[in-house]
Amino acid sequence: MRVAMWCVVAVAVIGCGSPAEKPGERGRKASMASIASFDPDAAVQFDLEAYGTDRPDQYAIEQAFSTQYGAFDECVAAAKKRKKSGKQLPGDVSMAIKLDPKSNKPFAVNAEMPDGAGDGKLKDCLREAAAAAQYPKYDGPPVVVKFNFELDPGGDVELE
Repeated sequence: MRVAMWCVVAVAVIGCGSPAEKPGERGRKASMASIASFDPDAAVQFDLEAYGTDRPDQYAIEQAFSTQYGAFDECVAAAKKRKKSGKQLPGDVSMAIKLDPKSNKPFAVNAEMPDGAGDGKLKDCLREAAAAAQYPKYDGPPVVVKFNFELDPGGDVELE
């Protein structure tokens, strides 16, 4: 039996790791492997008999995502270097991550960037960093989790 079902776990994360951290200190670096994006408005079709009824642990998801703050900082630093500017990038990033219940890796990651945030490389870097986290496995249907965080919580810095 196939049934369309929407499952959304909203998770708000405010702030970001300290910009003074060493690169990759809070988590491993994102690989340059391609991560898919997804249509958040598309109906999700799946076999109810293929999944259990569990939902992923919200705290474990937040912890997995937070391991990537160092990688996010690296993405921002690389974008500033490409721009040859140390000015703070304004705004917040909104991410939606479609979890794969049978794997530690997500199916797909979407990112909405603030206006004036820079090039597409920054967005792709942030998506790859979010996908590199080790999310919890669970016995349930795929879910979408959402995160919001400040793109560049640091201040203006001088580049060498």
